[in-house]
Amino acid sequence: MTRLLALAAVICLAGCAGEPQWTKQGVSPQRAASDYADCRGQAQEATRRDANIQADILASRGRDWSQTQTLGARQALSANEGKKQSDDLVKSCMIAKGYAPGE
Repeated sequence: MTRLLALAAVICLAGCAGEPQWTKQGVSPQRAASDYADCRGQAQEATRRDANIQADILASRGRDWSQTQTLGARQALSANEGKKQSDDLVKSCMIAKGYAPGE
């Protein structure tokens, strides 16, 4: 059952993996890509501490979670939380630069 839950979480994450398109009138696709890369970099820097903490927790508790067959679910949950936080930061950054989410 736990493995099924972990697999479902991974599938959900994979479905959300597409990069969003951002639009801003008068901006070339190259400039938009550069601004997006800048925002991704800022988000990675901002979330690095939390990611390191999660890695430390996994290193110290991974064996326990593996024995209780919850390791996969905990890894998926941690990855999902980190991705959401990073995506929220990128969204805020892009909006601050004057972009709007595309379709």
